[in-house]
Amino acid sequence: MKRLLTTMTMTALVVSGFATTSASKVEAATTYKVKVMADGLRVRTGPSTAYKIVGSVNTGQTFNYLGVSGSWTKISYGGASRYVSSTYVKKYSTTTSTKATTGFSRPASGPITQGYGAASGVYGYTFHNGIDIGAPTGTPIYASAAGKVITSRYYGAYGNHVMMTHTVNGIQYTTVYAHMNSRAVSVGQTIAKGTKIGTVGSTGNAFGAHLHFEMHRGSYVYSGTSAANSVNPLNYFN
Repeated sequence: MKRLLTTMTMTALVVSGFATTSASKVEAATTYKVKVMADGLRVRTGPSTAYKIVGSVNTGQTFNYLGVSGSWTKISYGGASRYVSSTYVKKYSTTTSTKATTGFSRPASGPITQGYGAASGVYGYTFHNGIDIGAPTGTPIYASAAGKVITSRYYGAYGNHVMMTHTVNGIQYTTVYAHMNSRAVSVGQTIAKGTKIGTVGSTGNAFGAHLHFEMHRGSYVYSGTSAANSVNPLNYFN
């Protein structure tokens, strides 16, 4: 459901827009490399000709790109950070997609009524950082993954909401469950995946009963104009 944007002091509403979602469960990773465009290109320990030469590379060789310093490109060479003249290398990107293998599950039953992604901006935001799951008031909400409750309160535009932290496959995530009718957990509790944490409602800035659910890689960071550190939950459900 569409909601009006309200500024919050400590937590902010990720209001819904006219976003679409992708049903494919993939993670895309982009890496940068450099391709050598000349033979005998000298590799140095630092970004100038004053630094020691530790080797040379030839046309067509590729290396992981680590950054730039002036007119020098930093590369991974022999397991260490080294420098070559930017004049003789070409930077390019590679993107790989892999199936998401995480321990998250859908937190409530019901259709997706608003998706993750770009929004129209008509309500003062241009990116929707979560998904909305439409369901009747009182529908159970479950912990999407095992974790610890860090927020459980009624506050601002989220209304009744719960936040949890999780470590899945060695990566920290934060999940947000907003507009709840009731909450069944308290701050500090360690919760197993699938534990009931509350029920669907329409508290805070919401029109109609639904669960607004967010996933953030790392800690909770809100942005009304970009994804910030949020991720599309539909790519993580198993």
